[in-house]
Amino acid sequence: MTDPMTSGAEHGLLPGLPLRPTGPVRPMPAERFFTPEALQRAWLAVKRAGGGAGVDATTLEAFAGRLAEELGRLRDELIAGRYRPRPVRRVLVPKANGGLRPLALWALRDRVAQRAVYDIIAPTFEATFLACSFGYRPGLGAEDAVRQVLVYRDRNLRWVLEGDIQDCFDNIPADRLMGLVRRRVADPLLLQYIRGWLDAEILNSIDGVPTKAGASQGSVLSPLLANIYLHEVDRLLVARQLALVRYADNIVVCCQRKADAEAALAITQQALAAWSLQFNEHKTRIVHFDQGFAWLGFFLLRGECFRL
Repeated sequence: MTDPMTSGAEHGLLPGLPLRPTGPVRPMPAERFFTPEALQRAWLAVKRAGGGAGVDATTLEAFAGRLAEELGRLRDELIAGRYRPRPVRRVLVPKANGGLRPLALWALRDRVAQRAVYDIIAPTFEATFLACSFGYRPGLGAEDAVRQVLVYRDRNLRWVLEGDIQDCFDNIPADRLMGLVRRRVADPLLLQYIRGWLDAEILNSIDGVPTKAGASQGSVLSPLLANIYLHEVDRLLVARQLALVRYADNIVVCCQRKADAEAALAITQQALAAWSLQFNEHKTRIVHFDQGFAWLGFFLLRGECFRL
């Protein structure tokens, strides 16, 4: 990253991802989606990401030890429409700022299948996402999001609305999400598998009540699914000409005056409510650059930016 403590004005607005525009995913024979090469690429991506075993206790090492058999069987199931996800194990992991975050731990075969579908559908959605969205996107990251905030700071937008969406991944309604997915994905088998992952059973829900996985964090697809859903919030806020920077469920809106930031808070709350979401009131505030604030591993204060 270019030193974040330098002025961001030289960068201008980020143009987004260097992706060619692509149309919707049309129906085609499953053999063309789930080629041996596609499953191999998906496996390598899952292997790089790491992670523990799911409910079937299959580790990365064990899966790799019988790779040809595992990928061959998975491909046969995906092509024939017989594939069904295993139940999901939920684990609690510490957050960087305290507390615990629930993560869905999927069986390795399910993660490979999800990655194969991700590779098929991600380009069509990435081509539609707005330049204000930075989280979990190829070629973009937290540093780019912070740099964009500095751009707005240097345009004298120094009052900041900073907020987190309350339990965002767990609160995304599956039916509304599937409606958005269908806008760009027309293949019935892909839609069947995506819906199957949303409806997969959480084996050990916190309260003991049977729970569906939904778009909960831990799925290979959950970051993309969250961006598909939150893209609709982005559209509402950008249409109101707000200087928005979003990194997954973390939102910053930069404003010239405190009154503008207060109005932006009301507008953003309305946009979230329209999509059945809300801010975490304990992690949402209006602050000035002169006071400083921490965001995405950086501390932004007056004309400076420090990595934490």
